[in-house]
This record gives sequence, structure tokens and C-alpha cells, in this order.
Amino acid sequence: MGLQDDIVYLVLLLTSIALGAVFQRIERAHHRRSFSTLCGLLMVGLVSGWHAFFCVLAYGVQVLCIQILPWTCLHIVSFWVQMMLLVCFRLCHWVGLPNVPAHANPIIMMLTLKLIGLAFEIHDTEKLELEIKSTENADEVETKKLQLKWKGINPSLTDTFHYAFGYTGILTGPYFKFRTFNDLYSTSFGQLEDCTRQTLTRISRVPIYIALFLLSGYLFPLKVVEEEDFYEKTSLLYRVFYMTPVFFNFRMRLYTGFVLSECSCIMAGLGMYPKSSEPRPGNGPTQLEALENASSTSNGTEDMNFESVHNIDEYGADFVPTMREALRTWNMTVQYWLANIVYRRFPMKTLRTAAVMIVSSMWHGVHPGYYLSLGSVPLVLIVEDLYDRIVRRKLSQKGQATYDWLSWFYRMQQFSYLGMAFQLLKIGETLTFWHSIAYLGHLILPIIYLLGLFIVKPLFSSRQAIENKKID
Repeated sequence: MGLQDDIVYLVLLLTSIALGAVFQRIERAHHRRSFSTLCGLLMVGLVSGWHAFFCVLAYGVQVLCIQILPWTCLHIVSFWVQMMLLVCFRLCHWVGLPNVPAHANPIIMMLTLKLIGLAFEIHDTEKLELEIKSTENADEVETKKLQLKWKGINPSLTDTFHYAFGYTGILTGPYFKFRTFNDLYSTSFGQLEDCTRQTLTRISRVPIYIALFLLSGYLFPLKVVEEEDFYEKTSLLYRVFYMTPVFFNFRMRLYTGFVLSECSCIMAGLGMYPKSSEPRPGNGPTQLEALENASSTSNGTEDMNFESVHNIDEYGADFVPTMREALRTWNMTVQYWLANIVYRRFPMKTLRTAAVMIVSSMWHGVHPGYYLSLGSVPLVLIVEDLYDRIVRRKLSQKGQATYDWLSWFYRMQQFSYLGMAFQLLKIGETLTFWHSIAYLGHLILPIIYLLGLFIVKPLFSSRQAIENKKID
């Protein structure tokens, strides 16, 4: 998307935040829910034009699946049907239809996550009910009943429609479960905190992100990488350097969007739970006994938070030392969806990370850049994990601190390198840039991996053996 598209996107997100002030003043829950859905439908129509038909089609197909399929296979069929619909949506120009508007793509992306997640929630609820009936241990039965009370769902067609098209999070997330959505209207948690104050606190850094985005985009525009002059007039070192400010610009843009989308939920009270229930991004409460106690004794004094819709940890994304940790701080509600829907349920444990990256690439788009970027992440993780085992764990606390800073620098360079594919998208432009820097990000991986196995590991092992002898 260009700057003009970004401005439109910014206005839409700010509008969705402002709608929260009206939403909170509507007393009756069913009126608030209808207001949210009406606003969401208007946004989808304004942004997507006739492409909004794809959203209605995806919803209609999901309703059909829920109505006719047994719960035992509903989640799997829904997953593949919705992912295929998403691919068809992006390839509609192949059959002569207009290209998808820039802002329509994230709408259908988030709808896909919600509809698939809904099928999995229904499946897990039915499975839990069966487990309760077959469990003989009284304590286990009580635990499962508590899970059913706070995690189970039984949505009507109307409920699923409101969940799919409510305005909160419809533009770019965050992802939240149907149960989280339903709790906004069926519990009093969303009314127990000053949402305006929480929103202002969360949004306070956004002007800084916008200013840095504009400045870095002006000084280091991505589009120059697509021009031949860039490669003729610059050195290899400069091109390696150029990745870093370009990726910085990319991060500032995403930080702005993620935080504003969080604020649209916060302003409406969506995702607010007692801190004692330890909510997690995308998942909701994890300590259900504490949630039960807070629900029965709620008097307005309970500490609350919006961790359920917390989508980006900006500090962590910038400063954690490893790729694995950084992935957990980035688009956190979607990371939960990938972990819960794909990683934990994929039958072959050794291929779970690869499966997550493939699904993530499919979800992001059909462009080769997504697959080149996300498909390379497991290779980086393999090297990181090796050096964590053979080096970091054997260092002193001070040595680990130094190691972490070196690891952070390496991680940021890999992020910047892979981020070029994520932004350039086209295979020709991506490979042209990577070729101009000798595929450095990929080339270094087997080199340092082999160094680790055959040089670093023996050195640290012998050092450890010498230290053990001294102790003896």
C-alpha cells in the first residue's frame, strides 16, 4: 500500500476507535451488538465495494458447514474450505474480475481467522462435553465443567453473524475468540474499567511511530530498491545497510496499525478481563477459578486488563535477542491462532514449525515473497537453537548478557533480510535484491551451523571438561 492508502487506513482505524465512545453509551447489550455489526457492515462495504460479496460468501459457507457437518470433522473441513476461499479471493483477477482493493485484503484475512477459529471452538466444546460425561473422577469433572462454563460456546446464526461483522477488529484485527466476543455482551467485565483512559494510555506512542514512519520512509524509500539505478550506483555494504532502515520503516507502519486496532477493541471494552484470570493474547482468560471468583464477587474494585486483545509488544519486537522470542511478540493474537489451530494439532511434531510457516504464508497472501520470507524462518531457528544449546547455556550470567546483545544484532539483520522479501513480494524483485548482496542471510546459515557443530561445540565441551577437572 502507498502513502495515500495508509492515510485512508489511519482514518478508518481512528473512526473505529471513536465509535467506541458511542458504543459504550448504549445501555442494552443487544442494541450495542446490533450497532457494532451495522458499523462493521458499513466499513466492509465502504472499503471493499463489491468485493464485500466474498465476505458474505465466506460467512455463508461457514454457516452451511456448521449446519450440515458433524463436529468431529467440522474444524478440519472449515479450515481448508476457508483457506481455499481466501486464495480464490486473491486470485479473482485471473478470471477478469477487478483487483482486490488494498484495504479489503486484511478484512477477509481477519474474517478467515475468526470463521476457522469458530469451528474449532465448537469442536472443542463438543469434545469437552463428551469428556465430562465419560470422566469418573469428581475433581476432573468439576475442572472440565468450569472450562465448559468459561470456554464453551453454543452460538446461534445471529451470534455468528455479529461475531463475523462487528466493527471491533474488522479492519486489521486483533484476532479474538467467539467466547471473548460473547463475554463483552454476557458479562459485566467490559463495564468495570475506564476504557477511554486505557485507550489514551495505549495510543500515546502512536504519534511517535507515525513521525518515525514518515521520516524513515522519506529518507529510505523501499521503491528505490525496485529501480536498476539502485544496484548500479550503490555498493554491497550500502545495500546490506539499506535493509535495516527499510525494515525499521516497515515496523513503524505495522506498530501504528496494530496499536490502533487494539485501541478500537479497548475503547469498546472488548477483551477486558480481571488480571487475576491471567488473560493471554487471542486466548482470553487462562486461570478460570480466578475468573469464576471475580465474576461472582465483581464490585468494580478488581484490577482489569486488555491482554486478550494485546497484539504487539513493540519493545519486545525491537529488543528481544532471538528470532523465536521476537515471533512471539509480533501479531500476538494471530500467533496464538497459529499455535492453537496449527502447531499443537499438527500430527507430525518434527514438521510443526514448517506447517505453521506454510499456513502463515498462505494466510498472508499468494505472493512468492511471503513464502520466501516465512519459509526461511525455520532455518534461522535451527541455527539459533543450536547456539543456545552449545554456547549460551554454558556461559556465566555476564557472558549470557554479551551473547544476547550479539544475538540481538544477528536477529535484527536476519529480520531485515527476510523482511525485504515480505515487502517486495514479487519473486523477481526479491531475488534481484538478495542476489545483489550474495544471498547473505541464507549463505551465512549453513556456515555458522557447521562452525557450531565442528568447531564451537568441541571448544566449549573441552573448556567445560577442564573446568570440571579443576573443581574435582
